[in-house]
Amino acid sequence: MASYIMSHDLGTTGDKAVLFDLEKNSIAASSFASYQTFHIKPTWAEQDPNDWFNSFKNGTRELLKVSKACPESVLALSFSGQMLGCLGLSKTGKPLMKSIIWMDQRSVRQALKIREKIGERKFYKTTGNRISPTYTISKILWLKSERPSIYQNAYKFLQAKDYIIFRLTGNYCTDYSDASLSGMFDIRKCKWAYPMLDELDIDKEKLPEANASTKIVGELRGDVSDEIGLRSGTPVVVGGGDGPCAAVGAGVVRPGSAYNYLGASSWIAVCSESPILDPKMRIFNQWHLDPSMVSPTGTMQTAGNSYRWLRDEICTMEKERAAKIGMDPYSIMDSEAMKVKPGSENIIFLPYLMGERSPWWNPKARGVFFGLALGHARRNLVRAVLEGVGYNLKTILDALQESGKKIGRIVSIGGGARSKLWRQVLADIFGKRVAVPMYPEEATSVGAAIAGAIGIGFFKDFLVAEKILEIVEEAIPNAKNHRMYLKYHRFFERLYEGLVPFFEELASIESIP
Repeated sequence: MASYIMSHDLGTTGDKAVLFDLEKNSIAASSFASYQTFHIKPTWAEQDPNDWFNSFKNGTRELLKVSKACPESVLALSFSGQMLGCLGLSKTGKPLMKSIIWMDQRSVRQALKIREKIGERKFYKTTGNRISPTYTISKILWLKSERPSIYQNAYKFLQAKDYIIFRLTGNYCTDYSDASLSGMFDIRKCKWAYPMLDELDIDKEKLPEANASTKIVGELRGDVSDEIGLRSGTPVVVGGGDGPCAAVGAGVVRPGSAYNYLGASSWIAVCSESPILDPKMRIFNQWHLDPSMVSPTGTMQTAGNSYRWLRDEICTMEKERAAKIGMDPYSIMDSEAMKVKPGSENIIFLPYLMGERSPWWNPKARGVFFGLALGHARRNLVRAVLEGVGYNLKTILDALQESGKKIGRIVSIGGGARSKLWRQVLADIFGKRVAVPMYPEEATSVGAAIAGAIGIGFFKDFLVAEKILEIVEEAIPNAKNHRMYLKYHRFFERLYEGLVPFFEELASIESIP
């Protein structure tokens, strides 16, 4: 009988689940069950935790159905999930609210309060992260100020994957990687930053226990096993946040190796034996799934989401055409963008549709198309979006390399990695080889599965990820395009810097009642 690890990745758009065959080191089956994000205000973003669980349940049943695997063959469950969220649960485990997810920017004032009380440099030195409204700590302080009854009644604050684990086992827990991007974790000591929490008057008891990503944190309860179709007592391994799980799925398990996740958001991360504290604080640090490693990272807010916004709001004709002929609209958009020369005929796109984290850490930044002329067409905008995301990622890559990290090949994963054009654009902008594995969209789930297999003792350590990774294609940078893109990238950075005071002024106008 075959043996499997079932892993679930609770991402931004839905639950991506895989059944990982431990004998063949490959994916036996995969499923995706979507859920909704609620934007009740322009910079707010929430999700219903019950939607997470329903998607988890449907994904589990779909995997068993498609693979025809018996429940006994699933040796463990393991998890990945979106990070930086904030979900308050009552003592009985009832959600007190919709979860405030990672892209939400409502807690700007609370971030300013942290800056006043703690100071930017001290916060960065302690947590390895910048002060930002995207972090859990700012969102908790927002609840304490704006929804005090929810804060008072919250027994624990959990991330997406941790909520599902609670539903399965009845245990409140998290892992080092998710904790490390809460803004409340000491990156050097690998524990909650209690002195800082005391300064901000955040109740420490409301935080769950942090564990290594390979720890078995409970077993599947009997009542839930009947509901989802797995055997009672199945071990549940905590897993990690989506970024660190993606690193393992991309084979980034040795110091100096790097990958780029290209999904709704995007980031570049490396594997390191110690945190990187950038003097300009452009990058941040999160714990790797390997408890002896950290993963210095630079994350931008809207990469694939910028392309999705373009599809839905501007490329409606391409979207309608794709529906008629049964094609992916992104494929049609890519084909149109390929008709435009690199540089998009001097259109620059700033991809700041939900503010920005790395490298600017500016929640007031906004999206911009710069350089439009009557001779431009939609296809110019399409290519400009792909390039604008690339320029922002290039600034992140520069920050990582300026720290002394020598980065060679970059492994590209996530839904955006399916685009051959986008991979080539990135290779040309970075001046680096960009490789894509066999399963770019399942890398995060594979990373979680590897953590689960280590947790139950099937694999020895995370170096097995290098053996599992199968590269299928590599984009080689075009030297001529790279030289040209370097000029556009410098202009991109100067353009952002020049617009900063206008972003500030616009935000003040928006705040007038």
